[in-house]
Amino acid sequence: MGDTSSWQRLMGSFAALLDYPQPDPTPAARECEALSALFLVTAGTGANADEDEDQEAITRLKKFCAFVEETPLGELEEIYSSTFDLDATCHPYVGYHLLGESYKRSAFLVALKERYRDYGFEPSQVELPDHLAIMVRFLSVLSPSSDGDLIGEIVHEALLPTLDRMTGRAKSSGYEEDESPQPPPGPAPQHPYHDILEALRRVLRAVHSRPPAVGVP
Repeated sequence: MGDTSSWQRLMGSFAALLDYPQPDPTPAARECEALSALFLVTAGTGANADEDEDQEAITRLKKFCAFVEETPLGELEEIYSSTFDLDATCHPYVGYHLLGESYKRSAFLVALKERYRDYGFEPSQVELPDHLAIMVRFLSVLSPSSDGDLIGEIVHEALLPTLDRMTGRAKSSGYEEDESPQPPPGPAPQHPYHDILEALRRVLRAVHSRPPAVGVP
């Protein structure tokens, strides 16, 4: 999976891009692109390598990097809000997509808080612990060498299923049944942040191709 420092920087850059836009996100976008390419090359030596998918991830990151370089902060904030706050299919809450608004999600949030506390991780006080950016940032404090099982659990049981829903590959549990049709055939609607979601999905699939034996907390 690469060395610990590179992994942590990669997840940190993805988290920064998925969080509410801050002034000058370009350095994070460039680092994300460079480190993703490094990790995909490393993962590409395995039997499960998919060069077309790897290249698609890099292409999308280049596109997103150009987008943040060319977009003023105010406009970037508006696009972020319209994508993640106003479009229910892209709500940035992992538990919402996996469990809906149910007691199971409440239990999931409690378990996440406990896991964060175990690792001395202090998430934002203004966001719920299952916010996508927070969960990705949590990965940035974990070590692939000593925390590989936990990373695998979070990736396969939480993040990849959520990203499938946010990119239109599956339906979210956040809808009522009669309001939650299967995604329509054909490509999902595109928006600028769709590129970073797709890139993260492809990078996580590439560097964590072996599913874990147990579930997330």
